[in-house]
Amino acid sequence: MPIERLRATGSFLREFVEAVPGAVYAKDRAGRIPLGNEAFAEAVGWQSGGFVGKNDLELLADKDLARTVMDNDQRIMAGHGRSQIEEMLRAEDGSTSYWLSTKAPFTDEDGNVAGLVGVSVDITERKRFEQQERLRAQEVEHRNKNLLGVVQSVVRLTEAATIEEFRETVVGRLDALDRVHGVFMRERRDRVDLKELLLEELAAYAPNNAGRVRLTGPRVWVGVDAAQPLGMAFHELATNATKYGAFANATGTLDVIWQLPQGNGAPLAIEWKETGGQPVETPDRQGFGTRLIRSVVEHQLHGTLSLGWEPSGLRCAISLPLQSIALD
Repeated sequence: MPIERLRATGSFLREFVEAVPGAVYAKDRAGRIPLGNEAFAEAVGWQSGGFVGKNDLELLADKDLARTVMDNDQRIMAGHGRSQIEEMLRAEDGSTSYWLSTKAPFTDEDGNVAGLVGVSVDITERKRFEQQERLRAQEVEHRNKNLLGVVQSVVRLTEAATIEEFRETVVGRLDALDRVHGVFMRERRDRVDLKELLLEELAAYAPNNAGRVRLTGPRVWVGVDAAQPLGMAFHELATNATKYGAFANATGTLDVIWQLPQGNGAPLAIEWKETGGQPVETPDRQGFGTRLIRSVVEHQLHGTLSLGWEPSGLRCAISLPLQSIALD
């Protein structure tokens, strides 16, 4: 069959329209639909052919969105060229879909605009991906702001006799933050197990002392915003244990025990208990490490802190409201 005759046949046009990857349709000046393929029927939620002669207000479940589509169509028919717009549809079950629509007016024999033709491609998955990327970007920005606040606290609460001592102290505290960040990057989660957080911080101070450290408690998930300051508190406690406590000799031990609350509104209780290390005494004044721990627990995590320098070793009790460590 010659190509000219093929083009003129209705069957060729129907097959061509059905083969197009997307919803294909035509509308007259009043918005009534004389033509549409199977993909269009599926998009508007009508069986094949059931949409013929109807407009979007009659076809679509969400009447406000239907009016928006019809208003867009009227603007396109009032123009003279092709337009590409994103449109949203909502089905009767409430599910939402997004479409990239390319539309152009067509004319009758006298050159007057008689309606429009359009092709709409489902971009719902792409829109969801873009939304997820935006949420990730907002999350990163939020985390960076929180991290900046923690870093500022680290520097503000660090004092030393020499520049080298100051540098080593700040670097150690920033390394603690980096270890927390590394857990989240490695696991690709937005939360971390409390035990995993403790293991990550203690590994830097007691790599060969596994038998001297006992961690006991149920699984507790900690969100990223709480994990950074809590990891910093554990870092300060571990640093203190290395200098003055359980890790300062070969016989000291550390027990960290935590318990989930039994009643509504009860806090998470964490006990850090050192025994067998170097003898400890109540300090004459509060050191910068202690001030940092207190700042983290009381101001950032809205909890309470109790420190006891017992003859057997340091005892630290931390109480945290669950909402302060949960995901935002």
